[in-house]
Amino acid sequence: MKKLNFIVILIGLTTVALKSNANPIIEVPKTNLIDSAKKVVTDPVCKMKIKANVSKTAIYNKVTYNFCSESCKQKFVAEPANYVKK
Repeated sequence: MKKLNFIVILIGLTTVALKSNANPIIEVPKTNLIDSAKKVVTDPVCKMKIKANVSKTAIYNKVTYNFCSESCKQKFVAEPANYVKK
């Protein structure tokens, strides 16, 4: 009976030790959020952080860009190649 108790305890301790050293299988990417529904993006002209769904937008090469103001949007529309990462 003592051997059986010892084996059960040994198996339990081994299981706990293995679980504490395990790496998580799924890693959740961390994102900056202003609130639960609005993502934060960066204006390509002035590099200001803004809410994605509330800002001014323009589409260039099938990519939507967000801007903090109408003036930043107009600067981008005039010369988008200057502001797009290559």
